[in-house]
Parts: sequence; structure tokens; C-alpha cells
Amino acid sequence: MFKTKIGKAAIFLTVTLAAAASLWAIAPILASASGEGTLFVQNDNGDVVRRQFSLSARMYPDGTAKGQAILHNPAFSGANGQKYYLQVDISCMKVIGNTAFFGGTTKRTNDPNLVDAVYFSVQDNGEPGRGVDKISRAFFFDDDPNTTGDPALCQLSSNTDLPLETIDSGNINVKNGQ
Repeated sequence: MFKTKIGKAAIFLTVTLAAAASLWAIAPILASASGEGTLFVQNDNGDVVRRQFSLSARMYPDGTAKGQAILHNPAFSGANGQKYYLQVDISCMKVIGNTAFFGGTTKRTNDPNLVDAVYFSVQDNGEPGRGVDKISRAFFFDDDPNTTGDPALCQLSSNTDLPLETIDSGNINVKNGQ
């Protein structure tokens, strides 16, 4: 009898803890942005090449943000001579209407001169995305290797701070108040 009660209690406790853990893992989201696409840019030789990006970020009610962004830009080479690559850990997000602003830190790059805090923005102008959605270039805090910028400065961004360019392919989605 004792084993049966303990067994049932253990099963109940395990199921209860698993359910609670899954609820805790699903934090409410205040805003989100995601997408991928291409911008046609000109390289140093005058050739048109594809600058490709992808991003996924979420902002939570407590003001924290988490996400990733990746940029491949063959218009110039990193320090190792390969086409430029940047991966950003997003830790700041601000949404104004259909525009999201981001701040993050360089997680991976092939250009050691571009490793400071990174800022960029995206704009969702509806479907299909191609030809209407926009993205800014990546901007770094400064050119001084002795200083480190704060990704949270993205909170100071306004719609005129990071010039936007219309994407040639892809789609960007910005959702505010999920």
C-alpha cells in the first residue's frame, strides 16, 4: 500500500512539475520581429551582389530582448579575405509602429575591426515583403577599439536614425503587442 501511494504521489508530482516548467518556459512576448531577405548592392568592382540577412528576435514584458541576426555581405571582404560575415546576439529591441530597432553584440565575424555593439532596424510594410519591407545597414558603436558600446542604446533610436533600404527579396514581420 505504501509503495502505491508513493508511486502515485511521485507520478502526480512529476506531471505537476513538468506542466509548471513548460508554463515557465513559455514567457509572454511583448513584440517580435523575424525575417530574411536580400538587398542588391554594388561591390568595389562595380558588380551587383546579394547582401543577405536573416533575423529573429523577441521582446518580453520586462523589457529584455533575445534574438539572433546574420548578415552575409559579398560587397566587401573581412580581414581573412573572405566575403564579410556577421552574426549578432540581439539583446535590445524597440518597436515603433511597424519598425523594430535592435542592439546587440558581435558573436561571430570575419573582420576583427568590426566587433563592437551593433545596431540596425527593420520595417514591415505588408505582404509580400519583397519590394516593400525595409532594412538598415549594420552600424557599429564607434571605431575605437578601447571602448565598447552598449546594445541598450537601441532604446534611444527613432525612425530617422538608421536609414532604411527596400529589400529586393524576402519578407520581414514585425509584431507589436502579441
